[in-house]
Amino acid sequence: MKDVNPATAVRSPYKVAWHVWTALFMREFVSRMTTDRFAPVWLFLQPILHVVILVAVRDFIGKGRLIPGAEFIPWLVIGITTFIMFRTLWIQGMNAIQANKALFAYRQVHPADTVLVRCAMEAKLQAFVLMIMVFMFTGLGFDMLPDAPLEAVEVLLAMSLLGLGMGLTTSVMVTFFPESSKIVNLISFPLYLLSGVMIPIQFMPHGIQEYLLYNPLLHAVELIRAEFFSSYHAVQGVSLWYVYQWAICTVLLGLALHVKFKVRMVAR
Repeated sequence: MKDVNPATAVRSPYKVAWHVWTALFMREFVSRMTTDRFAPVWLFLQPILHVVILVAVRDFIGKGRLIPGAEFIPWLVIGITTFIMFRTLWIQGMNAIQANKALFAYRQVHPADTVLVRCAMEAKLQAFVLMIMVFMFTGLGFDMLPDAPLEAVEVLLAMSLLGLGMGLTTSVMVTFFPESSKIVNLISFPLYLLSGVMIPIQFMPHGIQEYLLYNPLLHAVELIRAEFFSSYHAVQGVSLWYVYQWAICTVLLGLALHVKFKVRMVAR
């Protein structure tokens, strides 16, 4: 039987894609961790600073820390880290094409690959940060261990897919209109306020809640808090399937845009 030379053997498309993703993942991880000397520290410092600042703000404006069914600090930590996961995947995925433009000289690398790999890496990093935060605050005496860990992971998966879909969609827009990244950053701030991260939605009038429930991030934030705290009552009407619907639609839209404009994105 004739021996096959590994150097000239034809690789399957799946193996090529796997090798590309592996190389991109290592490149993105090294780049993320060595951006500056404080990059690894900032991963954990960012949510902690959010908690400290929001607690100080709520005390300053005279709002109490009473959250029905949950302690205020754990309630706040879970909401902040979940939203930061989504926002990080969205913003980092949006900027992935511009950051890896030189790699498109290799025909095996597609623009969508850079977004997919960067979002996968950020999802793993943010999940690790959440796990460290849970153990850290548990060690400080707070009740932070999830009552339904598998259901909490499912909510995080839906949130990650939604961040990926937004990253895929906006990455195409930013490639052709770089100024639009500023608009995306502006939009993310009101989403922070309208997703129940800082203020319990239960305290708002029912008429306002009906409109806020159109926001899938509110559903995810409320659901993961309900999975962490068994006595916490989420806003009536939240649904994980609604988050998945948004995630699936945005991912499919993003992939369709990448297929349609791939040649133009590589040529820019």
